[in-house]
Formats: sequence, structure tokens, C-alpha cells
Amino acid sequence: MPLQRPARRLSALAVPAGLSVGLALALGPVSSGPVSAGAVEVPVAARAASGPTADDLPAGSVVADERIEELVRVGDRVYAHGWFGIVGRYAGPGAVLDGATGAPAAGPEIADGQVSTVVADGAGGWYLGGDFTRIGGHAAGGLAHVRADGTLDTAFLPVADGLVSALALADGTLYAGGAFESVGGTPRRHLAALATGDGGLRPFDAPQSSQVTELAYAPSAAGRSARLFVAADRLLALDPATGDPVAGFAAAVHAPVRALARGGDRLYLGESGVVALDATTGAADRGFVAPAGPASDRQVHALLYTRDRLYVGGDQAGGRLLALDPATGAADRTFAPDIAAGRNAVDVPAGVYDLALDGDRLWAAGSFTSVAGRPAGGLAVLDAATGAPAGPAVPSYDLQVNAVELSGGRAYVGGHFYLSGAVRTAGIAALDAVTMEPVPGFKVTRPAYGDLIPGDGVLFVANTHFMGYDPSKRAAATHHFYETESWPVRAFDADTGAALPGRSMQVPDLTGITTIGNRLYVARRLQDDVRFPRNQVDVYGSSHRVVASYRLPLRGYVTELASVGGDLIVAGSFKKQPVSDTAMIRVDARTGRLRGWFNPKIEGPVYDVATAGSSLYAAGIFTRVYSGRDTYSPGLALLDGRSHERSTFAPAAFTGKRVLLRVSPLGSLVWVDGSSRRFLDAATGAEVADPTGGWGDRLWSITGSTDTGLAFTSWIEPNLGGRDVYRLGFVAPAG
Repeated sequence: MPLQRPARRLSALAVPAGLSVGLALALGPVSSGPVSAGAVEVPVAARAASGPTADDLPAGSVVADERIEELVRVGDRVYAHGWFGIVGRYAGPGAVLDGATGAPAAGPEIADGQVSTVVADGAGGWYLGGDFTRIGGHAAGGLAHVRADGTLDTAFLPVADGLVSALALADGTLYAGGAFESVGGTPRRHLAALATGDGGLRPFDAPQSSQVTELAYAPSAAGRSARLFVAADRLLALDPATGDPVAGFAAAVHAPVRALARGGDRLYLGESGVVALDATTGAADRGFVAPAGPASDRQVHALLYTRDRLYVGGDQAGGRLLALDPATGAADRTFAPDIAAGRNAVDVPAGVYDLALDGDRLWAAGSFTSVAGRPAGGLAVLDAATGAPAGPAVPSYDLQVNAVELSGGRAYVGGHFYLSGAVRTAGIAALDAVTMEPVPGFKVTRPAYGDLIPGDGVLFVANTHFMGYDPSKRAAATHHFYETESWPVRAFDADTGAALPGRSMQVPDLTGITTIGNRLYVARRLQDDVRFPRNQVDVYGSSHRVVASYRLPLRGYVTELASVGGDLIVAGSFKKQPVSDTAMIRVDARTGRLRGWFNPKIEGPVYDVATAGSSLYAAGIFTRVYSGRDTYSPGLALLDGRSHERSTFAPAAFTGKRVLLRVSPLGSLVWVDGSSRRFLDAATGAEVADPTGGWGDRLWSITGSTDTGLAFTSWIEPNLGGRDVYRLGFVAPAG
């Protein structure tokens, strides 16, 4: 069946004040230590998923960012075809990594949403903030605590009713800011203080008029009381116990603050550039002069203070990561990382959104696809002195990483991503038939839509399964019974995915293609103004030259081509005699000569034909097969190579309309798809148990054999960033 482009379901973009349309910022963590961050995110109202979620993914699945509509197994590979642009393992929006090796470590899986901010708990674990609704198999509300051993602290699962975009930890209290109105059902507008043990609310109550984007805690010092710095539509210093404004603090801030870091008596702010304030009074520090920021639509998202350097991450092209003198603001020219990327799928600016320091290694998180010319997926480890890649090798993610925080020798990374080890390929992916891992090096750069037809070392994509003539009055009025246009046949290298323009073509009035060995058979109709037109088959060799060309011996319309015993099987509906029709013919593939002894005597059109050894499965809208006797058939028949019906194959009637569009032999099973989907015994037609573990009603395609292994494709609908459902295709092993 030609692919029908689906309506893509994206998260609605709700834009906080001060941001351009389609872009929203939720800033990363600031703790009592020197780490501060900023990340691009989207807070919107929660919405329930309408289908299976990531919790339901079968074991061994590989996931794509869009629909996977077709699977074809060839040898030790399964080729997936659809509307996707990237495939990988589902990671959820958060992961624990070993700090020394970069390898994934134990941690609770987050099934949906996003992680916008992370702060170390001081005991080897982390507090997380975002808009996720499930973590470790438990319901959640954007807040969670992961212990040092990687387990979920189920005692700490407070529920915020919106995005949590900033955290700060101090003296047994976790301060949370974001775009929420309540926590645990108690009003706390955009800012709350929670007990670190059980998530209970503290008396602290300081409603904010807009989303809180950053938090930083400063303990008391000589001449200065303890205070919580809060960035929302303005910068405030609040009493950390009561939430009352601190007397004597007044910061003149005229731009959105996307990053905060405290260093000694200074408070550093990330706007379109970097400024420094007196942490006691809020007065501008005239001794700190950073390089001028770019245009106002560019932002600093991350600040990390050390005694010798102030690291600055942002989305400025050519300056996504800088090192400044923390005293003067002068740029350190010896630090020169090369971080590059274009905008990603949700139109997020390329840049660095969070930073964490581990001795002489600097962890950088954000939206980027390369570092020093090497592929990277939003996460990199750099030499803290020079900015050069330093290792270890870390996972590559499909979308941006909002936050990275080190604790107990490990790193927690969180973001808007949901795939790790992702491979970018446009609409066709090659998977290992046993592990389902994407094959490295296989990449298609331009999508092709239609059906996938494997050949000898080549993959062809073209529209097939045409439904024959159009009997409508509109078609009759134009004297055309078909669409009169050219259709593309595109070819790709089966090993690498590279386009093969020399084997691609435009075919006028294309009706079907198939391959036999290294030859390509292309059927096209020659007349548009008759119900039963003549058809021609052109045969192409491996050099893409036409090596044979012949007209089909009977008039009719072609819906599908197949082959058996080296001959060409042509399905559809054909006029054999003035008063006799036939639904399939068999011709010599070299000459087009009709095999007269092949006459399946099916009384209606055949829309799909599939071979299983020397046998043929035919599917369509027919109800009768006249093969020595008049037998009822519910649109599905099993024939031998000489077109004799196998009487032992007797499937029961299908539900709904009697239209079957696809039939897939799978060894001892056969799968049919159309008005209903069903698994049948390949020999008897009796309905059998679903080998996919309950996904049968949601299958888009299935391939392989019960002897060598089955793989099927379906979809999940997790809540990704913004708590809106998003349909993702997946491929999984079955049986």
C-alpha cells in the first residue's frame, strides 16, 4: 500500500513572556555550589496519552521519531520504511552515566515528559525537575529524587501541576521554580520550598507573577543574610525561610535572565551577555566587563564559576562556550572549543545549556551535533583548560540535553531527548535482524515514499498496490479511469543507503514493480480511456538498461507484481474473454508469454499476492474461487504454483467489509491486513494466537519467519516535552 502521510502530533508551544513564538526557556539547575544552567523548554498543560506509552514498549525495541509503516527482511537485515528521520533505543528524558567511562549506569526510567533541571543531593544522588508524569513505574508530577544507588526515592514524589524549570538546595530544603500554580494541590505560584525527606511543603510562600527561570542560594556571610535569588520577570533576593524580600537588595535587570551563578560576593547573570552584581545590594559591578553580547534574540543559558574561570554557555554562533576571567570579564583565548550544530527538530537554537566540572574535565550539555568535527548528540566531555574533546565517550541523544550534574562519581543528564545511540536516516533504516540495532553506516539522506522492494544489492521504492480503475462519474467525465501521471521509482544501495540515481526513474502510468534476481520488472498501462487497458512490462538489467520489453497478453488493470518459479505473477483484474475475467495471470518473465495452464479462477479483483515457496497467497475483495469446485473465500486464498486452490486452507469470514489489502506469509503463520487484521495458520487458515504479545490490532507491518524470527512495527504515544502525546513508531522482535 502506498504510504499515506500521517498528521504529525507535536507538542503545542506555549510561550512564556519575553520569548519569541515557538521558543520557550526552562533553565537548568543552580545549587549552593557554583553550577548554573539554562535550557530551552516548553511548559504546557498536561494531556493524557491516547494509546500505549513507553512503559508498554516490548523488550528489544528500536524506536523512530515518526511512523514505521513497512518492514522487509533480507538475510540478516530488517529494512524499516516510513516517515521517520531518526531511529534509536528509547532512553526517556533522563539517564545516569558513569563519570569515568560515560557508560549508562543504573537509574529509574522516565517514561515521558522532559527533565529541565537537576541538582546534586549532596549524598551521591540527585533531585530532578521537569514535567514528567512517570518515573521508575510510579506516577509523578515533575519532581523526583534519585538516590546514590540509582534507585527512586518513592517517599519524594511531590506533584507540581506545571513545568519545574529551576532548583536550588540548601539546609534540607529544595526550592523549586517554574511555571506551576500548585504543588500537591496547595497553591504555590511558580515557586515553592519542599522538605527533602518527603517533599512536604515548607511555610515559605512567595508567589511570582511569571515563570521562575533560575534559582541560586547564598548562605549568610559577613554583612549579608542568607538569601534565595529568584529570576522571573525580575531578579529578587528572598528570605529562604519566609519568602519575604530581603531589605536593601535592588537589582536593575532589564533583560530576561537565563543563567545565574554565585562566586564569592558576586552574582553573575546570563542575559544576552554576562553581567556581575554585588550579591549583597544588587548593584552593578563596574569592574566586571564581559565581551559584548550578540543580538537580543541570543542568550546565555549556562554559567559555571570557578576561582580562576567563569565558563559561559549559550546559543551564540562562534561563541557557544567561552571562558572569562571571573574578576574582569576578559575572555580567555586559550580556551577554544569547537561546538557546532543546526537547529533541531523542535526549532531549538544550537548551543550549550548546562555545564558541570569534574576536576580537569568539563561536561557540556545542550543542542549540538558535533564537537571539533566529531559527531556528538547534545553531550560532550571537554578539557577544562583548552576546550578540546577529552573523553570519555558519552551517549548521543536525538534532541537537546537540558541539564548535566555530577554526583558521587556519576553524571545525571536530563533533557527533551528520548532516543540514545540514535542514527539519522530519512525514511529507510537497516536493522540487525537479531538485535534490532540500527546498522552503522547505513544512511538515506532523502526520503522516498511508496513500497519497499528489495533486489540484488539494491532497494527500490515505488508506489504499488494500485486499486485499479476509478468508476466514479468524475473519472468517466474525463475519459480516464486511472490517474494520468508519472510516478518515481527510486533506488538505494542496500548496504549503505546511498542513492543510486542511475537506477532510479520516472515511470508514466506506473502500476507495479518487482525484482527477480538482479532484474527489475516495471509494469505500466498504455491506455487511460478504457476500463481494461493494455499494459507493458519493461525489464531492466543491473546496468539499468532495458533488456526486454513486452505487452501483457491480456487487457486489464494491474495492482501488484510478484514472482514464483522464475515467472512473473501479475495480480489485478484481466479480461480473458468477452464474458470471462481472471484476477491473476502468470507469464514468462523473459518474453511475457502467457502460461495458459495458470488460471486461479478467482471471481473478483486481487489486491495483493505473496509467495511462500512454490505457493501463492492471494488477497482482495473476492468471495468465490472456481478451482474445480465452487468454493467460498473471504477474500483470501492459497494456491499452488499451477493455480490450484488448496482446499485445506479455509479461513473464516473476516469482520467488517470484505476487503483485504495485504497478506504476509511468515513461515507457519500468515498475517492479513485490511478490514480486519488477523494471524492465521499458514496451512489451514485457522486463527492462531497473536505472536506479538497483544500488538496485533495495532500492527503496521510484520516480516520474517517463525523459523528465523519475526519483527513487527507498531507505535507508542508517550507524553514528550510539554506533556502532549507524540506518536513514535517502533520495531520489535516477536514470538
